[in-house]
Amino acid sequence: METSYFFEVKRQLVHLIVGVCITFGVYVLEPLVGKVIVLPLMLSVVVMLVLPRIGGELKVHNHLLVHFERPKDIRSLPYRGAIFYCLGITPAILLLDINTACAIIAILSIGDSTSTIVGRKYGRHRIGHKSIEGSIAFVFSSFFGALFFLPDDLIKAAVFALLGGLTELSNIRHDHLLLDDNLLVPIALTLVALLTRIPPFM
Repeated sequence: METSYFFEVKRQLVHLIVGVCITFGVYVLEPLVGKVIVLPLMLSVVVMLVLPRIGGELKVHNHLLVHFERPKDIRSLPYRGAIFYCLGITPAILLLDINTACAIIAILSIGDSTSTIVGRKYGRHRIGHKSIEGSIAFVFSSFFGALFFLPDDLIKAAVFALLGGLTELSNIRHDHLLLDDNLLVPIALTLVALLTRIPPFM
C-alpha cells in the first residue's frame, strides 16, 4: 500500500513532466498551426469525461485510476486535475501571445507540482490544506519556468509567479468541485495579462 506522500509525489511528478511537455509542445507548434493547437486539449477533455462511463474494463483506464487518481476524485470526477488543466490553459493559448501563454502554462505545471511536493514534506505553517512553505516553493520554481519564456522581462515573470502562488494559496476549499488550482491559476493569470495589457517583449 502506497503512503499518502509517495502517492502525491508520483502524481505531481507526472503532472510536472506532462505539463512541461505540453508547454513546449504549444511553444513549438502554435507558430506553425495557430490557435487550432487547442483542439487536442479539447479532445482530451472529451475523452476524459467519456472514458469513466465506457472504459470500466479497459486496463489502461483502471491503471490510471488506481495509480494516479485520488479516491475522492474517482468518486466525484475522475481525471479532474487533467480536465481542469486543459480547460484552464486554453484561454491563455487563445487570447495571449505565445510567450506569455507558455509562461502561464509553465507556472501552473511547475509551481503546482512543486508546491504540493514541498508543502506535504516540509509544510509547517498551514493555511487550510495549503502551507506557506509550499507556496514559497511555488513562487520560486515557477518564476524560473516563466523566465524561460520571458527572458527579457524578469519583472513580468516574477509578478506572474507571485500572483500564481497567491492564487494557489488562496484556494483552500479543495473539496469544492470548481475550485481547482489547475483551473484557477491559469485563468487568473490570463485575466491579469488581459486587464493590464502587459506588452510582450519582441
